[in-house]
Amino acid sequence: MSIKKPRVHAVVVTYNRKKLLEECVNAVLKQSYPVDKLIIIDNNSTDGTEAFLKEKKFLDLPVIDYHKLEQNIGGAGGFSEGIKKAREYQPDWVWIMDDDTIPATDCLQELLSADAAIKGDVSFLASSVRGIHNEAMNVPKIKREQFNAYIDWYEYLDKGIVQIAKATFVSLLINIEAIKRCGLPWKPFFIWGDDSEYTQRLIRDYGPAYMAGKSVTIHKRFSSEALSLVKETNRERIPLYFYYYRNNLIGFWEYETIGYRFLCMGKLFYDFFCVLFQGKYKVKKIGVIIRAFFSFVFGTYDRNAFRKRAEI
Repeated sequence: MSIKKPRVHAVVVTYNRKKLLEECVNAVLKQSYPVDKLIIIDNNSTDGTEAFLKEKKFLDLPVIDYHKLEQNIGGAGGFSEGIKKAREYQPDWVWIMDDDTIPATDCLQELLSADAAIKGDVSFLASSVRGIHNEAMNVPKIKREQFNAYIDWYEYLDKGIVQIAKATFVSLLINIEAIKRCGLPWKPFFIWGDDSEYTQRLIRDYGPAYMAGKSVTIHKRFSSEALSLVKETNRERIPLYFYYYRNNLIGFWEYETIGYRFLCMGKLFYDFFCVLFQGKYKVKKIGVIIRAFFSFVFGTYDRNAFRKRAEI
């Protein structure tokens, strides 16, 4: 009797990076384990992405399902739309990534092989992510609750598999059953923190997650350094840090212990005072931190909608 092969639908979210998107799409199409569908969510790009894809004949391929949104709804909104469309096809797995993610040829195969090696159902599997200079990037957080008992990190270590507590949307293979139970990424997060919240929700409400060390992808992000409003020199990016601080506060209060919650709050106040004495655009940066703090405290992000996010 033949064994049914898992059906995988890939989701790529893009915005104004058509050359990177071309590289990402080619990498997905060249996988040793072929995807059944590649859903491209275009966040209303203004650089001619759609025309570029037509010129390259990508949109003539039956495997590609291209959708251009009417407005840019951020990474959170783009992944929410993409996973929603994938869910309609009812695959076994949904493989998600940004347009600057370039998976190795066997990236998907190694994710599926890791799932086969793990006992029981998993919510998702994450790839090992490297930057363009082979530096570590997007490293998942591992489980740290060791007060009463050891965590068995060794269980699958000989296979390069480690249990994790949260991850980013850089080559993430998600179980369709976990998506059905836990819903979609929450669109109002817009950018930054949406992946942490969603992956923690999948783990809490469905089941464990793992990093597959043999599944490798390159993340062509312009910098491997952690986000920092204090060091930010691009005036146009400063308003986006509102989402960074607000979303982190929401996520930490939802999933973390009291100690980590106040570490998150402490980081906000630490950055506030650092901005006072360092760098450029002090007034603009302080305004972002204050708005984020009050949005979290007074629930201007619609707490009721957040509580019901799994119903989407």
